[in-house]
Amino acid sequence: MSSDKDKMLTEEKEPPSTDDENRAGGTAVVTPPPLPLDWTNLGPGGHIDDSPASIIRHPWEVVEISDSPDETELTIVGTAGHKITKMGEDLSSRCSPNLTRLVLRSHLIKKMEGLNGFVNLELLELYDNMVESLDDLDQGEGGKPGITLRVLDMSYNVIRDMEPVKFCPNLQELYLANNKLKTMAG
Repeated sequence: MSSDKDKMLTEEKEPPSTDDENRAGGTAVVTPPPLPLDWTNLGPGGHIDDSPASIIRHPWEVVEISDSPDETELTIVGTAGHKITKMGEDLSSRCSPNLTRLVLRSHLIKKMEGLNGFVNLELLELYDNMVESLDDLDQGEGGKPGITLRVLDMSYNVIRDMEPVKFCPNLQELYLANNKLKTMAG
């Protein structure tokens, strides 16, 4: 008794379709079937409004942020389904006034904002986001947080201009790998 599997193995497969008009030198040109492109949709239904980047999600909506003066570091690494899309203009007022390290890595952040109240910030890492420009580095009192920054990691973003780095005179380490920079100036 032969099984369906044996039957499938012994059946002759239909040859791929050929276009008789495209034969060249006796060799048939095979036209592959169209590829399914469902994976290219940005969200359910293929609407841009349904994409993860269009959902507004602030850092305080992803984790509980302490404003205790004892806290000096805030690190939030993006995970599936919990990506931050906006830093929020009031970010510094929601964090410790003594924050020295701010790491928002692997999110969907497009705009740097809410940094003007960080008066002790030494490290800012927005690695692997969608940041388009270096904003808000000199908006705080006395040119802060730019004046206090020692490490700035903006790798894997879409930054085109690094001129705002001029607001960071104490910068010792600058990381800008895989951005859209054409020239180095600032």
